[in-house]
Amino acid sequence: MKALNASQAVNNARLQFELIDHFASFTDTQVWTETSGDTGAAIAMTGAAGGGITLTTGATDNNECYLESTNELFKLLDNRPIHFQALVNYAEANTDDANILVGLMDAPGANSLVDDGAGPKSSYSGAVFYKVDGGTAWIFETSNATTQTTSTSTTTAGGTADQLLEIEVLNVSGTAVDVVPKINGQQLIDSTSGDLIRHTVLLASATEMAIVVGNKAGGGTSEVLTLKVVSASQKY
Repeated sequence: MKALNASQAVNNARLQFELIDHFASFTDTQVWTETSGDTGAAIAMTGAAGGGITLTTGATDNNECYLESTNELFKLLDNRPIHFQALVNYAEANTDDANILVGLMDAPGANSLVDDGAGPKSSYSGAVFYKVDGGTAWIFETSNATTQTTSTSTTTAGGTADQLLEIEVLNVSGTAVDVVPKINGQQLIDSTSGDLIRHTVLLASATEMAIVVGNKAGGGTSEVLTLKVVSASQKY
């Protein structure tokens, strides 16, 4: 394979936008905005080697907090692939009560995860991993307004080990994209069909999306989610 010369490498870099953060610092409303108005909820840097940030709920049912990119920087478009990844870690404080959200969503904020384990809101542009109160598996959903495709995977959510969540948005045609979820480098498998999860999303009416990470308590115990690094890139 022929190596890129310096000018080619620079030109290629200019054709891709990327946001990546290890959270060596964090100031609300700059690159990131926090939604943590509920009593006891908090977002704070970990201060650990390698960086990171924690999302902690209060010890009340449906108490929540979210971290979202301040601007909506990504959009489902023809010939504009997207790659998203987030390294997360959470262990259930109370069996299976945590509600978790990670991915890309327009207009994220309070109640992006609906109360009482109902999953993401019913209308948005985006692609997200989530886990609900009472469940133990990662669920993947794509959405264009109220047209949503939801797949429960065979992959267990949470635990003591880090999990790398990835979303790839791939070209299909001028009117649609394919969206592929992976965890720790492996494409997710649908728990019902046994097929690899791959959603086709129509592009018409799609809107800009922000990065979002959310944590919502499913009972009277505080839940803690650690985000160690997050990145998203899209071709210009």
